Amino acid sequence: MTKIFFTTDLHGSERCFRKFLNAGKMYKADVTCIGGDLTGKGIIPIVEKNSGAFAATFAGEDFQFKSRDEAENLVRKIADRGYYSFFTNDDELGQVNADPAKKHQVFIQLMKERLQSWLTLADQHLINTGIRCFIMPGNDDYLDLDQTFESCKHVVNPEGKFIQIDEYEMISTGYTNITPWNCPRDIPEAKLSEKIDSMAAQVKDMKRCMFNFHCPPFDSGLDLAPKLVDMKPVMQGGEFVMEPVGSKAVRGAIEKYQPMVGLHGHIHESRGAEKIGRTLCLNAGSEYSNGVLRGIFLNLQKGELKGFTFTAG
Repeated sequence: MTKIFFTTDLHGSERCFRKFLNAGKMYKADVTCIGGDLTGKGIIPIVEKNSGAFAATFAGEDFQFKSRDEAENLVRKIADRGYYSFFTNDDELGQVNADPAKKHQVFIQLMKERLQSWLTLADQHLINTGIRCFIMPGNDDYLDLDQTFESCKHVVNPEGKFIQIDEYEMISTGYTNITPWNCPRDIPEAKLSEKIDSMAAQVKDMKRCMFNFHCPPFDSGLDLAPKLVDMKPVMQGGEFVMEPVGSKAVRGAIEKYQPMVGLHGHIHESRGAEKIGRTLCLNAGSEYSNGVLRGIFLNLQKGELKGFTFTAG
Protein backbone atom coordinates (compact mmCIF):
# COMPACT_ATOMS: atom_id res chain seq x y z
CA MET A 1 0.00 0.00 0.00
CA THR A 2 1.25 3.49 -0.90
CA LYS A 3 -0.49 6.54 0.57
CA ILE A 4 -0.06 9.97 -1.00
CA PHE A 5 -1.11 13.42 0.17
CA PHE A 6 -1.30 15.93 -2.70
CA THR A 7 -1.97 19.65 -2.57
CA THR A 8 -1.23 22.63 -4.78
CA ASP A 9 -1.44 26.42 -5.22
CA LEU A 10 -0.29 27.54 -1.77
CA HIS A 11 0.79 30.90 -3.24
CA GLY A 12 3.05 31.91 -0.39
CA SER A 13 0.61 31.13 2.45
CA GLU A 14 2.63 30.37 5.59
CA ARG A 15 -0.42 28.90 7.30
CA CYS A 16 -1.10 26.49 4.46
CA PHE A 17 2.54 25.42 4.29
CA ARG A 18 2.65 24.66 8.01
CA LYS A 19 -0.46 22.56 7.57
CA PHE A 20 1.19 20.77 4.64
CA LEU A 21 4.18 19.88 6.81
CA ASN A 22 1.86 18.27 9.34
CA ALA A 23 -0.31 16.52 6.75
CA GLY A 24 2.15 13.69 6.13
CA LYS A 25 2.00 12.47 9.70
CA MET A 26 -1.69 13.27 10.13
CA TYR A 27 -2.71 11.20 7.09
CA LYS A 28 0.05 8.62 7.67
CA ALA A 29 1.22 9.30 4.12
CA ASP A 30 4.24 7.73 2.50
CA VAL A 31 4.50 10.61 0.05
CA THR A 32 3.56 14.30 0.22
CA CYS A 33 3.49 16.58 -2.80
CA ILE A 34 2.85 20.22 -3.68
CA GLY A 35 1.93 20.42 -7.37
CA GLY A 36 2.88 24.00 -8.19
CA ASP A 37 2.46 27.73 -7.52
CA LEU A 38 4.52 28.16 -4.37
CA THR A 39 4.96 31.91 -4.34
CA GLY A 40 2.75 34.83 -3.35
CA LYS A 41 1.25 37.50 -5.55
CA GLY A 42 2.18 40.79 -3.91
CA ILE A 43 4.17 42.91 -1.47
CA ILE A 44 2.70 44.86 1.45
CA PRO A 45 4.97 47.76 2.48
CA ILE A 46 5.21 48.56 6.18
CA VAL A 47 6.49 52.14 6.13
CA GLU A 48 8.55 53.76 8.86
CA LYS A 49 7.61 57.42 9.32
CA ASN A 50 9.81 60.28 10.52
CA SER A 51 8.23 59.98 13.95
CA GLY A 52 9.52 56.40 14.26
CA ALA A 53 6.01 54.97 13.93
CA PHE A 54 5.05 52.45 11.21
CA ALA A 55 2.08 52.47 8.84
CA ALA A 56 0.62 49.87 6.48
CA THR A 57 -2.50 49.14 4.49
CA PHE A 58 -3.60 45.52 4.15
CA ALA A 59 -6.87 43.90 3.07
CA GLY A 60 -8.52 47.31 2.89
CA GLU A 61 -7.58 48.25 6.45
CA ASP A 62 -5.10 50.91 7.62
CA PHE A 63 -2.70 50.05 10.44
CA GLN A 64 -0.53 52.21 12.69
CA PHE A 65 2.20 50.91 15.00
CA LYS A 66 4.43 52.65 17.52
CA SER A 67 7.34 50.29 16.86
CA ARG A 68 8.56 47.56 14.51
CA ASP A 69 7.91 44.95 17.20
CA GLU A 70 4.26 46.00 17.34
CA ALA A 71 3.99 45.36 13.60
CA GLU A 72 5.00 41.69 13.91
CA ASN A 73 1.40 40.48 14.32
CA LEU A 74 0.55 42.11 11.00
CA VAL A 75 3.65 40.53 9.42
CA ARG A 76 2.29 37.09 10.40
CA LYS A 77 -1.18 37.89 9.06
CA ILE A 78 0.31 39.05 5.77
CA ALA A 79 2.39 35.87 5.47
CA ASP A 80 -0.53 33.60 6.34
CA ARG A 81 -2.53 35.18 3.49
CA GLY A 82 0.34 34.56 1.07
CA TYR A 83 1.71 38.08 0.72
CA TYR A 84 5.16 39.45 1.56
CA SER A 85 5.77 42.24 4.05
CA PHE A 86 8.48 44.77 3.26
CA PHE A 87 9.81 47.15 5.93
CA THR A 88 10.80 50.40 4.27
CA ASN A 89 10.56 54.18 4.48
CA ASP A 90 8.88 56.75 2.26
CA ASP A 91 12.05 57.61 0.32
CA GLU A 92 12.99 53.98 -0.40
CA LEU A 93 9.41 53.05 -1.25
CA GLY A 94 9.24 55.92 -3.73
CA GLN A 95 12.44 54.72 -5.40
CA VAL A 96 11.21 51.13 -5.59
CA ASN A 97 7.84 52.10 -7.04
CA ALA A 98 9.51 54.36 -9.61
CA ASP A 99 11.84 51.61 -10.86
CA PRO A 100 10.10 48.44 -12.16
CA ALA A 101 13.41 46.54 -12.28
CA LYS A 102 14.16 47.37 -8.64
CA LYS A 103 10.63 46.48 -7.60
CA HIS A 104 10.95 43.12 -9.37
CA GLN A 105 14.30 42.51 -7.65
CA VAL A 106 12.74 43.13 -4.22
CA PHE A 107 9.84 40.81 -5.10
CA ILE A 108 12.17 37.99 -6.25
CA GLN A 109 14.29 38.31 -3.11
CA LEU A 110 11.25 38.08 -0.83
CA MET A 111 10.04 35.01 -2.77
CA LYS A 112 13.44 33.33 -2.46
CA GLU A 113 13.66 34.02 1.26
CA ARG A 114 10.26 32.51 2.00
CA LEU A 115 10.79 29.49 -0.23
CA GLN A 116 14.20 28.90 1.33
CA SER A 117 12.67 29.07 4.81
CA TRP A 118 9.98 26.58 3.72
CA LEU A 119 12.47 24.12 2.28
CA THR A 120 14.74 24.37 5.33
CA LEU A 121 11.79 23.75 7.62
CA ALA A 122 10.63 20.82 5.48
CA ASP A 123 14.10 19.25 5.53
CA GLN A 124 14.13 19.47 9.32
CA HIS A 125 10.56 18.18 9.63
CA LEU A 126 11.16 15.15 7.41
CA ILE A 127 14.17 13.77 9.29
CA ASN A 128 13.55 10.15 10.36
CA THR A 129 9.94 10.17 9.11
CA GLY A 130 10.44 8.00 6.01
CA ILE A 131 8.13 10.39 4.11
CA ARG A 132 9.16 11.28 0.56
CA CYS A 133 8.39 14.92 -0.20
CA PHE A 134 8.04 16.49 -3.64
CA ILE A 135 7.61 20.26 -4.02
CA MET A 136 7.30 21.68 -7.54
CA PRO A 137 7.14 25.25 -8.86
CA GLY A 138 4.13 26.14 -11.01
CA ASN A 139 3.54 28.56 -13.84
CA ASP A 140 3.38 31.55 -11.48
CA ASP A 141 6.83 30.79 -10.03
CA TYR A 142 9.90 32.51 -11.48
CA LEU A 143 12.74 30.36 -12.84
CA ASP A 144 15.13 32.15 -10.46
CA LEU A 145 13.64 30.04 -7.66
CA ASP A 146 14.78 26.68 -9.02
CA GLN A 147 18.27 26.99 -7.55
CA THR A 148 16.72 27.18 -4.07
CA PHE A 149 16.07 23.43 -4.25
CA GLU A 150 19.72 22.54 -4.87
CA SER A 151 20.68 22.37 -1.18
CA CYS A 152 17.66 20.29 -0.12
CA LYS A 153 18.36 16.97 1.59
CA HIS A 154 14.84 15.56 1.90
CA VAL A 155 12.77 17.61 -0.55
CA VAL A 156 12.84 16.89 -4.30
CA ASN A 157 11.69 19.23 -7.07
CA PRO A 158 10.15 16.72 -9.54
CA GLU A 159 9.91 19.15 -12.47
CA GLY A 160 10.64 17.36 -15.73
CA LYS A 161 11.69 14.16 -13.98
CA PHE A 162 10.69 10.50 -14.09
CA ILE A 163 10.35 9.28 -10.50
CA GLN A 164 9.77 5.78 -9.14
CA ILE A 165 7.54 5.61 -6.06
CA ASP A 166 7.39 2.01 -4.82
CA GLU A 167 5.76 0.08 -7.70
CA TYR A 168 4.37 3.30 -9.21
CA GLU A 169 5.80 5.97 -11.50
CA MET A 170 5.36 9.73 -11.69
CA ILE A 171 6.20 12.42 -14.23
CA SER A 172 5.72 16.08 -13.38
CA THR A 173 5.63 19.57 -14.80
CA GLY A 174 4.54 22.94 -13.45
CA TYR A 175 4.53 24.52 -16.93
CA THR A 176 1.16 25.44 -18.41
CA ASN A 177 -0.34 26.71 -21.64
CA ILE A 178 -0.29 30.49 -22.19
CA THR A 179 -2.48 32.44 -19.74
CA PRO A 180 -3.69 36.06 -20.01
CA TRP A 181 -1.04 37.01 -17.43
CA ASN A 182 1.94 35.59 -19.38
CA CYS A 183 3.36 33.93 -16.28
CA PRO A 184 7.01 32.81 -16.05
CA ARG A 185 6.28 29.17 -16.95
CA ASP A 186 3.56 29.74 -19.53
CA ILE A 187 4.59 28.11 -22.81
CA PRO A 188 2.87 27.34 -26.14
CA GLU A 189 0.84 24.13 -26.28
CA ALA A 190 3.27 22.58 -28.78
CA LYS A 191 6.20 23.11 -26.41
CA LEU A 192 4.22 21.70 -23.49
CA SER A 193 3.34 18.65 -25.57
CA GLU A 194 7.03 18.09 -26.38
CA LYS A 195 7.92 18.37 -22.70
CA ILE A 196 5.28 15.79 -21.75
CA ASP A 197 6.23 13.38 -24.53
CA SER A 198 9.88 13.52 -23.45
CA MET A 199 8.95 12.45 -19.92
CA ALA A 200 6.36 9.92 -21.03
CA ALA A 201 9.02 8.12 -23.08
CA GLN A 202 10.68 7.12 -19.79
CA VAL A 203 7.54 5.55 -18.32
CA LYS A 204 7.57 1.76 -18.18
CA ASP A 205 3.93 1.12 -17.22
CA MET A 206 1.31 3.80 -17.87
CA LYS A 207 -1.27 1.84 -15.88
CA ARG A 208 0.81 2.56 -12.76
CA CYS A 209 1.83 6.11 -13.67
CA MET A 210 0.77 9.43 -12.16
CA PHE A 211 0.82 12.58 -14.28
CA ASN A 212 1.61 15.36 -11.79
CA PHE A 213 0.79 18.22 -14.16
CA HIS A 214 -0.03 21.61 -12.65
CA CYS A 215 -2.41 22.48 -15.48
CA PRO A 216 -5.63 20.45 -15.81
CA PRO A 217 -6.72 19.04 -19.17
CA PHE A 218 -8.77 21.30 -21.42
CA ASP A 219 -12.57 21.08 -21.25
CA SER A 220 -12.46 18.46 -18.52
CA GLY A 221 -14.65 20.22 -15.97
CA LEU A 222 -11.50 20.74 -13.89
CA ASP A 223 -10.46 23.89 -15.77
CA LEU A 224 -13.47 26.22 -15.57
CA ALA A 225 -12.55 29.82 -14.81
CA PRO A 226 -14.27 33.19 -15.31
CA LYS A 227 -14.25 34.33 -18.92
CA LEU A 228 -12.19 37.50 -19.37
CA VAL A 229 -12.65 40.33 -21.85
CA ASP A 230 -10.01 43.08 -21.62
CA MET A 231 -8.84 41.32 -18.43
CA LYS A 232 -12.24 41.82 -16.79
CA PRO A 233 -14.60 38.94 -15.89
CA VAL A 234 -17.76 38.68 -17.96
CA MET A 235 -21.01 38.69 -15.99
CA GLN A 236 -24.39 37.40 -17.09
CA GLY A 237 -27.51 37.35 -14.95
CA GLY A 238 -25.43 38.47 -11.97
CA GLU A 239 -23.06 35.50 -12.27
CA PHE A 240 -19.62 34.94 -13.78
CA VAL A 241 -19.56 33.40 -17.24
CA MET A 242 -17.23 30.40 -16.99
CA GLU A 243 -15.13 28.83 -19.74
CA PRO A 244 -12.52 26.04 -20.03
CA VAL A 245 -8.95 27.35 -19.83
CA GLY A 246 -6.92 24.17 -19.34
CA SER A 247 -4.27 22.73 -21.61
CA LYS A 248 -5.04 20.93 -24.86
CA ALA A 249 -1.54 19.42 -24.70
CA VAL A 250 -2.29 17.93 -21.27
CA ARG A 251 -5.65 16.62 -22.48
CA GLY A 252 -4.04 15.11 -25.59
CA ALA A 253 -1.35 13.42 -23.52
CA ILE A 254 -3.89 11.92 -21.12
CA GLU A 255 -6.01 10.64 -24.00
CA LYS A 256 -2.92 9.21 -25.71
CA TYR A 257 -1.12 7.62 -22.76
CA GLN A 258 -4.02 6.86 -20.37
CA PRO A 259 -2.07 7.00 -17.09
CA MET A 260 -3.54 5.72 -13.82
CA VAL A 261 -4.26 9.20 -12.48
CA GLY A 262 -3.75 12.88 -13.27
CA LEU A 263 -2.97 15.25 -10.38
CA HIS A 264 -3.73 18.89 -11.15
CA GLY A 265 -4.33 22.36 -9.71
CA HIS A 266 -3.91 25.80 -11.32
CA ILE A 267 -7.64 26.60 -11.51
CA HIS A 268 -8.51 27.20 -7.87
CA GLU A 269 -12.28 27.16 -8.30
CA SER A 270 -12.41 23.87 -10.24
CA ARG A 271 -11.82 21.32 -7.49
CA GLY A 272 -13.17 17.97 -8.59
CA ALA A 273 -12.72 14.57 -10.20
CA GLU A 274 -13.38 13.61 -13.82
CA LYS A 275 -12.59 10.57 -15.98
CA ILE A 276 -10.87 10.85 -19.37
CA GLY A 277 -10.96 7.32 -20.72
CA ARG A 278 -9.51 5.09 -17.99
CA THR A 279 -7.63 8.00 -16.37
CA LEU A 280 -9.03 9.61 -13.24
CA CYS A 281 -8.11 13.30 -13.28
CA LEU A 282 -8.21 15.24 -10.01
CA ASN A 283 -7.98 18.97 -9.25
CA ALA A 284 -7.26 19.70 -5.59
CA GLY A 285 -8.48 23.31 -5.84
CA SER A 286 -7.14 26.06 -3.59
CA GLU A 287 -8.36 28.33 -0.81
CA TYR A 288 -4.94 29.56 0.29
CA SER A 289 -5.98 33.16 0.98
CA ASN A 290 -8.27 31.93 3.75
CA GLY A 291 -5.56 29.70 5.21
CA VAL A 292 -7.46 26.56 4.18
CA LEU A 293 -5.30 23.71 2.87
CA ARG A 294 -7.23 21.83 0.22
CA GLY A 295 -5.78 18.49 -0.79
CA ILE A 296 -6.33 14.94 -1.98
CA PHE A 297 -5.43 11.76 -0.11
CA LEU A 298 -4.79 8.82 -2.47
CA ASN A 299 -4.62 5.15 -1.57
CA LEU A 300 -2.68 3.00 -4.04
CA GLN A 301 -2.73 -0.78 -3.69
CA LYS A 302 -1.65 -3.69 -5.90
CA GLY A 303 -0.81 -1.43 -8.83
CA GLU A 304 -4.12 0.47 -8.78
CA LEU A 305 -5.72 3.58 -7.34
CA LYS A 306 -8.04 2.01 -4.76
CA GLY A 307 -9.56 5.24 -3.54
CA PHE A 308 -9.17 8.96 -2.93
CA THR A 309 -10.56 11.55 -0.55
CA PHE A 310 -10.73 15.31 -0.94
CA THR A 311 -9.46 17.01 2.21
CA ALA A 312 -9.73 20.53 3.65
CA GLY A 313 -8.49 21.98 6.89
